[in-house]
Amino acid sequence: MKKSIFILVSLLVFCLAATYSVAKTQAAQKPAAHKTFVGTIESVTLADPAKGTKSEIVVVNEVKHKMNFLIKSTTTIYDAQGKATTLDKCKAGDKVTVEYSTTPEGVHEAISVKMMK
Repeated sequence: MKKSIFILVSLLVFCLAATYSVAKTQAAQKPAAHKTFVGTIESVTLADPAKGTKSEIVVVNEVKHKMNFLIKSTTTIYDAQGKATTLDKCKAGDKVTVEYSTTPEGVHEAISVKMMK
């Protein structure tokens, strides 16, 4: 009987500790803040799995600050008229506004790319 109570109490303590740990971890994970970068496309790279490359664009702003943005399958790309388009329609020299978030590893992931007139 004492053994059963001991096992039951041990399981209860273990479950409470595990629940506390999960809740603490979830509270520590903050959603990534979205930022905006405005500039001109310097280069566009389309994904090529054979070469191990991912889709990305390099954008330079008016003070010559350059940023690379990873283009994911969830990234929305808009043309100058506000219609959805694809990355292959973007080219060097296009003015864009990029909404992005930065991963804990420092990768800038584009959420949306909007071409400007």
